[in-house]
Amino acid sequence: MTSAWSSRLGASVVLPAVLLAACTTTVTPVAMPEPVATTSAGAVEFYTAVQRDVLTALSAEFPGVRFEPKYASTTAGCTLPDGTSGLTVHLPIHGSGRPVPVDELDRAARVFEDTAARAGFHGRHVLPPDTGFAVRMFAADGSYITFGSYVAATVGLTVGCYRE
Repeated sequence: MTSAWSSRLGASVVLPAVLLAACTTTVTPVAMPEPVATTSAGAVEFYTAVQRDVLTALSAEFPGVRFEPKYASTTAGCTLPDGTSGLTVHLPIHGSGRPVPVDELDRAARVFEDTAARAGFHGRHVLPPDTGFAVRMFAADGSYITFGSYVAATVGLTVGCYRE
């Protein structure tokens, strides 16, 4: 981090050295509500690493659940707070050939939440049960990440609105 960035962090982020030493994720903790990048490409790079870390953590905890891309990335136009045009990116949805066992869903949700939280996601929201088990977390920049398990386990991440 640059000293200018560090000085803006102030008291908004307190990460004990113990937490940082125990963290195996490749994502650098980011102060929220700061955006993670200045452009959509930078945000996609950051959040692709977050998604990869979540997938790796879930696969390590549940060896029988291996994720692979199931649906391609898509984009949509959006409007930034200043009124200019931006881009929202839906990263590829990754799925497994089988779900997390029902009796392990709470543990899987904890792995998902702990890994996503290290990248700035917060605000756990469990989606309605008619969609199977699904939990979503949010970032201050409008991005969100979802983990679900019903017929298969899935992880999807949508990057908030950024300049192209």
